[in-house]
Amino acid sequence: MRLPSHSKKLNFSVLSAVKYVSFTFFFGTLIFCGFYTGSFMMSYVTSSLNTIHPTSIPGIKDQDKCQQKGKSWRNDKCWDYEHNPSF
Repeated sequence: MRLPSHSKKLNFSVLSAVKYVSFTFFFGTLIFCGFYTGSFMMSYVTSSLNTIHPTSIPGIKDQDKCQQKGKSWRNDKCWDYEHNPSF
């Protein structure tokens, strides 16, 4: 007397489980890396916006006007050392 074989059914369920675990791992890794990259990019952008860059003010051509506004006169230009690029 021969018992019915369940190996075909067992292989199918193991194969399905391996597929589900693989897809879950792949997409989970993809989502994690996407969030990590996005947060890194956002921190880089926000930190660069908060830095101060010196710039010359093109509208002021006189040293007295420049110094009255609290700016610095150097190389025949009025310089602002508190310029924020997000302005």
